[in-house]
Amino acid sequence: MDSYKTIIEIGSFSIKTIIYSEFNEECKIVGTGKSKTQGYTGNEIENIDDFIDCIKNSIVQAEKQANNIIKDAYLLITNQSINIKKIKKDLILNGAIIEKNDIRKISKINIPKNDQFYQNLYTSHFLIDDNLVTDNPIGLNSQKLSIISLLSLIQNKQINLLNNIFQKLQIKIINYLDSTTSYFFYLKNKKIIKSNVILIDFGFNHTNIIMIKNKQLSFVKKYLMAVNLFLTI
Repeated sequence: MDSYKTIIEIGSFSIKTIIYSEFNEECKIVGTGKSKTQGYTGNEIENIDDFIDCIKNSIVQAEKQANNIIKDAYLLITNQSINIKKIKKDLILNGAIIEKNDIRKISKINIPKNDQFYQNLYTSHFLIDDNLVTDNPIGLNSQKLSIISLLSLIQNKQINLLNNIFQKLQIKIINYLDSTTSYFFYLKNKKIIKSNVILIDFGFNHTNIIMIKNKQLSFVKKYLMAVNLFLTI
């Protein structure tokens, strides 16, 4: 039996909904919806009724195509409330062969609780002796093993706001994700990341620029320059 999952992207220019099915570890898109963002600047709500209506419009389009009612979803957020931090942790091995227990040790990263942010921690890659980049270091000799993690921080102000809206829509949010790390790991899992790639995401009030260098997320920047700039020219 197919298992349906939903991703809803809240952008400053548009609201996108994707319903996909999972069967035998294969994914198939069964419903999509898109509506123009109204009542929301990407950071502040100007008209909550208009904002809820445009989210609902996108959701209903996808539900009709999939013949499925959305009860829960992953929420993808792209705005200025998001910060990405790179964290590096080292384990000295003195030339020993890397084992599973070493991965368990180095993967235990304590992140201090921050009441202002909703936090997600992801493993980006491993480094062997600050030189070799790999996703699977087990079996290699190493003087020093490093794990590079990405800490995604989304302001709780935005989380609380969206929680209220989706409670009204009777949809449970499984997790809040930021678009930067989501795009990066999507490309990585699809194994279509080249050594050097620049991703440019145009929103209505700002533009996100993501640089992948040597298959690593090396640069993330937000600029207050986007579609509305071109519309005024």
